[in-house]
Amino acid sequence: MTGSAPLLWQKTPETGHFINSVACSADGTRVIAGTFLHTYPKSDAYATTFAKRRGLQADIDLDTTGMFHTYCWDYQGNLLWSVLSSTYEGVYWVAMSADGNVAASGGWYSQSPLNGYIAAYDAGTGAPLMPNYPTDSRVNQVALSANGTVLAAASNRLHLFINTGSGFPGTPWEWTPPPSSTGDDVNVIACGVSADGQYVCAGTSSGKVVLFKIANGAVTQTSPTWPTTDDGSIVHSLAMATNGAGFAAGMSAGQFGYFDCASFLTSGTPTWVNTLSGNAGAVYGVGIAGDAGTVSVVVNTGDTGEVAAYSNAGVQAAQLWLRDLPANPNETSIDGRGIWVATADGHPDGTPGHFTLFNASSGDQVWQFTTGNMSWPIQLSENGRVCVAGSDDGSVYFFAPLLLCPEE
Repeated sequence: MTGSAPLLWQKTPETGHFINSVACSADGTRVIAGTFLHTYPKSDAYATTFAKRRGLQADIDLDTTGMFHTYCWDYQGNLLWSVLSSTYEGVYWVAMSADGNVAASGGWYSQSPLNGYIAAYDAGTGAPLMPNYPTDSRVNQVALSANGTVLAAASNRLHLFINTGSGFPGTPWEWTPPPSSTGDDVNVIACGVSADGQYVCAGTSSGKVVLFKIANGAVTQTSPTWPTTDDGSIVHSLAMATNGAGFAAGMSAGQFGYFDCASFLTSGTPTWVNTLSGNAGAVYGVGIAGDAGTVSVVVNTGDTGEVAAYSNAGVQAAQLWLRDLPANPNETSIDGRGIWVATADGHPDGTPGHFTLFNASSGDQVWQFTTGNMSWPIQLSENGRVCVAGSDDGSVYFFAPLLLCPEE
């Protein structure tokens, strides 16, 4: 039976701006989000619009200048701090360390000169942990280890910062993706960090997946890139299991896979790769449980979409369930214990979006919440008690409590 969504609070920090990314601490007591804006030309084709939002670089010939901020709230919805982050298009991605002590954000910084940015903050006060680091393309994703020691950021390169105890140094270690066989520019679209900071994964706009091992504050090993040749795909999404056992990747044309960190580091071969059949488009979101035992996938199917959950056992995953979604899905999340699967959907601009919570084992819909515009980000807390989401209607939504078992 579907119940009503347990919405605890809703915040609209900047009227007219979008919420493109949200994150929370493992216990859900701190929440971070940023404001973002991109106006698509009316002539944009359906697929091209999505590629620009979750894959390729944004247009730079439209006036999307303004004052864009990173915000942090507590469990009750009290604003802890906000910082001015950007004057062009805004905050594309945010991250929060599991312990709730470190926050990060990234996106476009300025239009003239055209720079992206990476920033890290004390999550309790908003004090900077490093100067804004400029990049020469948009920052597509940021990710943190559980204690905030390792910060990874994806732009035209993978940037890796290590907290020395007194903040992050201003110069990161960087990895430049291999050139495309077509001669197109290649960007790092997605990245992930294991809870202990031992592994960092990255995926590119040319369909490459790569893994790095970190020890004593330095990269000690780099995996082969997979696949070895360009296949015209894009790695749209990555999700790293908190225990570092492995990570999931979402790609083009309904393709997704799981990579065991230990074996992929040396072999460069995924544990398994699946393709959703039928009218399957891009896989813009994947989720993974803390022990890597369950993987969730959302995929575009024409004007609507699907969400599926897989039991990650052995050399091939077993599909647990498949459910239809009312609009194109944009992100999915699984809590650390693998109890819930959450999805955010919506497209095109100006049409309603939805946040939906499913039972991860059965696929039963627990609740669905409709928003005023298409909605992109959603995240479940590691402990499974909180769901935080954002929408192009400009609001951050905080759902709590989510009960961990029927007797609670």
